[in-house]
Amino acid sequence: MLVPSKEQIDIINTVAPRILIEANAGSAKTTTAAMRIQKLVERGVDPAKIVALAYSTPGVRAYTEAFYRIGMADAVSSKVRVGTVDALCATRLKRVETEVQDGVRAHPVKTFERAVQVRPYVLQAVLRAREASQERFANDFSIQGTGALSVEHLMEEFAVLKGTLAVPRYGEDFRCTPAVAAELGTDYTPLAVFLQYERDRTGFANPEGERVTFRYPGDATYDMARWLLSENAPWSWDKHPLSLGIEAIVLDEMHDCGWAIFTVIRALLEHNPGATFLGVGDRDQVIHAKNGADSYFLGPDLSRELGEVTAFPLTVTRRFGPAIARPLGVFARKEYNTDPGHTSNAILRLADGPKANADLITQLIQQHKVDPNTLGDDFAVLLRHPGASVGIEHELLLKGMTYQTVGFRPFLQRPEIAFVRMLLAIAVDHQSKFIAHALLEAKQAVWEFMGANLSVLDAQDATDAVIHSATEDNFRQFVFPDLLGAADPETQHSIHAALEIAASNEASKIKDFMDALDFNRIGQKIYVSEADFEEVRYALDSLGKVANQYTSIDAFLGAMNMFDHTLRKPSAAHRQLRLSTIEDAKGLEFRIVFIPDCNKKTFDNTSQDERNLFYVAASRAKELLVMGYVQGSESSFLKPFRH
Repeated sequence: MLVPSKEQIDIINTVAPRILIEANAGSAKTTTAAMRIQKLVERGVDPAKIVALAYSTPGVRAYTEAFYRIGMADAVSSKVRVGTVDALCATRLKRVETEVQDGVRAHPVKTFERAVQVRPYVLQAVLRAREASQERFANDFSIQGTGALSVEHLMEEFAVLKGTLAVPRYGEDFRCTPAVAAELGTDYTPLAVFLQYERDRTGFANPEGERVTFRYPGDATYDMARWLLSENAPWSWDKHPLSLGIEAIVLDEMHDCGWAIFTVIRALLEHNPGATFLGVGDRDQVIHAKNGADSYFLGPDLSRELGEVTAFPLTVTRRFGPAIARPLGVFARKEYNTDPGHTSNAILRLADGPKANADLITQLIQQHKVDPNTLGDDFAVLLRHPGASVGIEHELLLKGMTYQTVGFRPFLQRPEIAFVRMLLAIAVDHQSKFIAHALLEAKQAVWEFMGANLSVLDAQDATDAVIHSATEDNFRQFVFPDLLGAADPETQHSIHAALEIAASNEASKIKDFMDALDFNRIGQKIYVSEADFEEVRYALDSLGKVANQYTSIDAFLGAMNMFDHTLRKPSAAHRQLRLSTIEDAKGLEFRIVFIPDCNKKTFDNTSQDERNLFYVAASRAKELLVMGYVQGSESSFLKPFRH
């Protein structure tokens, strides 16, 4: 049985009907919520009438683990209605959508869990959005190819637009224009594609009425919120899908929640009169670029949405000791306390460049006896920019270390790098071949980058038959020349110039090769946002530095093919180091965390988002936090840790 702290006791015992826990990272937020639920049951609340919600699936698992930690009886915990907000919305909408209407039972809505399942719908939306933009905004629509290389970024933008309820909240004056897109904090292209995608998904332009055909994670919450804001919801007040007869609502991970989720929460409270509310979150973990999260709900403004809210602090972190807590508190400008006797350490280390970072990673693993069989859980490298991983990945491979990337592709699977590798192989007539998966990715990348610059519009329609059936020799000798011959004069000139430079087989000329390739022009028709494009430029610049370590382009390509084989063989699934974006480390914790490149250009933006990203990264460590930097270029964010 855990002994609650003074702060937890105050939260557990309060009789306030609306509670906000303003929690620090690692302060046992979910455990405190579980203690509150247990107290409600002791006061006579039926556990079956308590809804415990989280934003993510790991957040749901955290409830189960917390119930076990506090010793809640299985007979009680099994009755609490635990799940994500999205799962709750999906369940309630299913009841509405499967009712018999006009004597006809509605078709069931498909549920997709993997991005590859919705990919065809996104690509179809790209084509339709480009066609719809031709008359007025052709120059503002940035994707000129099939959009295959932009799908991941577009889906991230969709998640933000849905999380913020950007379009429904704009009102009747909404129009899909570049000016309106700017007001919504996005670009015209993702907004135009999003609207076409939603038309296909929901059929909301159908004069016979909306009929949802499929849902992806997050869609159920968005659909429920849209209907809640609509005057034409497919239910009556007395048969409202959120009228559940519940007595308590608990919401964890509020720092990941935006307008869509809180529209649902507000309706839950409205249609379950007398239900209490407990929300838990850390405003310093709000990252706006992730799913439309909003700090608006983690302060005084929450009272405007849910009625008068009583706020309680949760400052005692149980994840790490004072060596991390004190400087983190100074950085975040808030009180941070720790459990007595909890030890941890935070150190700054000089690490100038990928080799120094990889050496430091190896040293930390050896010094701190990291178990290679649980490397992913024990030790994580958290990166501000995925493009920064290229050099580190290469150095780790030279050391014989395998790794897994979370939130981004390994550098050899990045489309822009696959494109460059294929062009170099053509230029020097490289003899060692791509392995099967890598070859398919390289052909796809060449087709997309070249196809976006074709002068003949019909030739942009890439066919799976060509991409999948062409052997590497066939692709080099016939498909590529045909693509190049159909490209616009500028593209032809830049690629011919690049190939001529690379034909020297000098690895030192790869930077000149990429300069001649004029990737800024070729790539601008592929990527949606400048931030996305910046990551590509960062990755290619890093690749050029990697290539300089080899005696020839042939040697470089041979090494890349060998590394490809190493990373993709089944045995690489074991003993893997975790390289992750900071965003994808939210909600997780590791014994050791290394944050490389804590430099001015990486971590010194004055925006709150930038500060919150560093805060999230630094607060993932339990025992040891290591921050690498370049002498004379260290970020101002490190200042609290120097003391």
